[in-house]
Amino acid sequence: MTKEEYTQLKAFARVDGLVVGVLWILSFAFFIGGYYNPLMSPVSLAFGVASIVIAVMRLRKFRDNVLDGIISFRRAWGYGMLVFFYASLLMAISQFAYFQLLDGGFLLNQYIKMSTTPEFKTVMQGYGMTPSDMRLAFDTLAKMRPIDIAFQFLSMNIIMGAIISMIAAACIKSAVGLKK
Repeated sequence: MTKEEYTQLKAFARVDGLVVGVLWILSFAFFIGGYYNPLMSPVSLAFGVASIVIAVMRLRKFRDNVLDGIISFRRAWGYGMLVFFYASLLMAISQFAYFQLLDGGFLLNQYIKMSTTPEFKTVMQGYGMTPSDMRLAFDTLAKMRPIDIAFQFLSMNIIMGAIISMIAAACIKSAVGLKK
């Protein structure tokens, strides 16, 4: 890949990363809204799934329109990794802002409230967790700063993006020649 091709790949990946990042932010917003109105939870899931589908579609579009229908696995994987990296950065910034400015312990309180249900207690017992283990976990979560939470999600999203990118690259690479 030449320097110009790499610059082009990064530019397209930034735009697609913005699209995926916005979908993730909407998904997160509807996830939080799901605690107020349960009908928002499926919308959150739909935005999350749509982000992956759109990322793959955009990769295919990049292959077909920019690279004339031919892309190597490595280039497709790199493109996907960049898309999810940029989306992860955008998501981390928005989550930091949410936890710093808006949350005020809301999400943790919802988890604590959920942990008092008999169903939750049964599941935790099935995993071998005691109430003191749960208290310790909630105390640890309560001590996390917004930046710590944002970095946790950033790391998780980048790892998830690497896996999804690998699968998408294998699918898009195997579709070479189907455009014509």
